[in-house]
Amino acid sequence: MSLPAAPVTILLCTHNGARFLGAQLASIAAQSLTDWALWVSDDGSTDGTWDLLEAFRAAHPARQIRLLRGAGQGAAANYLSLLCHPDLTARRIAFCDQDDVWLPQKLARACAALDRAGPGPCAYAAASIVTDAGLNEIGRIPPAPRGGSFANALVQNILHGGTTVLSAEAHALMRRAGPVDVGFHDWWTYLVMTGCGAALHLDPEPALHYRQHGHNQIGYNRAAGAARGRAGLIFSGAYRDWMIRNTHALLHADLPLQPAHRQTARRFLDLQGTFGPVRAAGYRKLALQRQSPTATAAMLVCAGLGYA
Repeated sequence: MSLPAAPVTILLCTHNGARFLGAQLASIAAQSLTDWALWVSDDGSTDGTWDLLEAFRAAHPARQIRLLRGAGQGAAANYLSLLCHPDLTARRIAFCDQDDVWLPQKLARACAALDRAGPGPCAYAAASIVTDAGLNEIGRIPPAPRGGSFANALVQNILHGGTTVLSAEAHALMRRAGPVDVGFHDWWTYLVMTGCGAALHLDPEPALHYRQHGHNQIGYNRAAGAARGRAGLIFSGAYRDWMIRNTHALLHADLPLQPAHRQTARRFLDLQGTFGPVRAAGYRKLALQRQSPTATAAMLVCAGLGYA
């Protein structure tokens, strides 16, 4: 049964998150924008996660809080399944990670930015305060210096999922694409938004504490060992596989891709069957870029070696 939509519906996916989930739920309850709904999909937790969720729902009986069971296919599949749930009609939605802690103005700032953007698909994302497991600050993730573009989205994600809020029209685009098979729901969101010409609002003000605790799916890229971990993802072929899966999904989805972007995506896939140096030259011709000249150069080197 469809429910009346709050101004923003929070989508939270959980899996064995009991250690940190209480703090995240408390930060949701403390939002200055008080009219929100919460949908949660738990992906087979075996700790106390479900008990915490039920207790939170019981403590907020006037709220629209819906608890669902995920299919156990991983975080991306869980988020996209929840995003496309038949009872969740297109509305303004906010992604939420189980181990972050939101700042009190997070939803209010995001919704104000979407209001200013006016009608049409728009995605909001913000900077983050990076912390250790005890919420001690260890760094910041600022907005992407080059901003958003399709040429960037093919090879890199800049929408930090826990900060991302979508307009109802942007949510409708994601639902139109369906629960596709990709590695990361936030990277997929960035690709869909830029591919279809949606507006992006990248807020320089931090929206949350991004907790690093050793089990993050993709952690802070300046943390100790991060460079080794990311190099491992490149040389194992995982990074290239994610890009290819994303692009295949994009071209097969029922989406109003801009013609130039559709052509770029097709050419990108055509290049995957070429010898490394040819592929690197093709990436240059397509103007694919990461968020710094150094990172772009490293990507082209890796492509030349056959790893990207």
